[in-house]
Amino acid sequence: MKFLKGYQKIRDVTNSKGFVALLKKDDRYYICRYATRGHVVNFVSEYDLVDNALSFQTPISESVGHQILDRIGQGEPFSDAFIFYKAPLLDIAIPVEHSNLEHQYTSTGIKFWRHQEQMWNYRNGDPNTVVSTHISPEGACNLKCSYCSVTYRDTHSRIPLEVIQDYVIKLKSRGLRAVILTGGGEPTAYKQFNELVRWLHNQDLDIGLVTNGTKHLWDRVDDDVCKMFTWVRVSINIYQGWEENIQLPVNRFDHDRTTIGCSMVYTVEHETISTEDKVTLFKRVSALADRNRARYIRMLPNCLLEQDNLLAQHRVLDSVLRTVNDSRFFHQYKTHRTPTSSVCHQSYFRPYLSEEVHSVTGNPGTVYPCDSVVLNNAQQFYSSEYELCHASEILDYLDKKIQPGFNPTKSCQGCVHTDNIDMLESWVNGQVDRFKEFPLPIVHENFV
Repeated sequence: MKFLKGYQKIRDVTNSKGFVALLKKDDRYYICRYATRGHVVNFVSEYDLVDNALSFQTPISESVGHQILDRIGQGEPFSDAFIFYKAPLLDIAIPVEHSNLEHQYTSTGIKFWRHQEQMWNYRNGDPNTVVSTHISPEGACNLKCSYCSVTYRDTHSRIPLEVIQDYVIKLKSRGLRAVILTGGGEPTAYKQFNELVRWLHNQDLDIGLVTNGTKHLWDRVDDDVCKMFTWVRVSINIYQGWEENIQLPVNRFDHDRTTIGCSMVYTVEHETISTEDKVTLFKRVSALADRNRARYIRMLPNCLLEQDNLLAQHRVLDSVLRTVNDSRFFHQYKTHRTPTSSVCHQSYFRPYLSEEVHSVTGNPGTVYPCDSVVLNNAQQFYSSEYELCHASEILDYLDKKIQPGFNPTKSCQGCVHTDNIDMLESWVNGQVDRFKEFPLPIVHENFV
């Protein structure tokens, strides 16, 4: 294979998903992964050596490289195989309380209590429960980030505009107030992106956007469209030339209307940072946020890590962020838990429309309970187990004529929305009522 040219192959592990190889070049050792699904290739030259709350990016030696391949050969997830500990991992507790920035700019659950009508409707069996929806119109992306939760897919479909419009109109009849355009692929790569945003805006909906911020794609976004977003969140991906390529046309936004923010996943698979310490890297992230006029910078570790490693990386991030002098940073504490409810209540308030082809109809536009089912068992693709319906059938799902084919207590061991689902379970059963705690508007409250 051409991408191995110039490398000396020492050893590899091959399976149906592709291969992982230990390579050597110019006295440095690399781990190369090739994934058959998605044809993704990445090279990693360092591993993460964790010492209590500190971690050190350490060059891979031949012996460590063999240990990494041994781990992968034994079935350990790729990202986890690069994390080593100087001492046994201690019990790690993460904060129970969320920061104000986390409440405002992520879904911690409190925004549900600002939607009394939908909450009471759900409890009383009325299907008018929808507050927001995620839509991934486009499956293709100009990047192939190895740590992306949906990189390893072999389908790159897109949803016809008329299918999205029909889906949104149906949800508006059930209370829809906000739409988040996300990936899947990169939303701005959708050929009818300008038309889609204008149409959503004319529907009097709040519009959020998750984008990788690639400059040449944003050159295709029209001036008037730039002014229609409630918020835009730039996913900062670390790759060759990232600082030059991630650039929103900030002068074309209405900054009184639109909140711009940044989000970054820190992982050892940021292969281009080359032994750079995390504080220096985060300062570069701060500078990029300045150029994009971001009001916040969300940080989180790779959610594909197994629970113990994920908790350790949360602690490492806490330690690093305490030394970074930028109040815009906040740490989102996502962990893997399993809901106690046998029903994904959240799916009736904020369903997710993916560009994935529906297994029954054969058409793009599959509705899932959330955008994070790919985290369950680190699948990195959308399993048909979690399909709720096709976009055209969304009202039948909300009316419970179509029942979900999975049980969260058995199928969602990697759920990052457990708190929300269990909160809604408690609400349905009359065990919790927090409406009086939130009498005042919350920033971006329609994005539950």
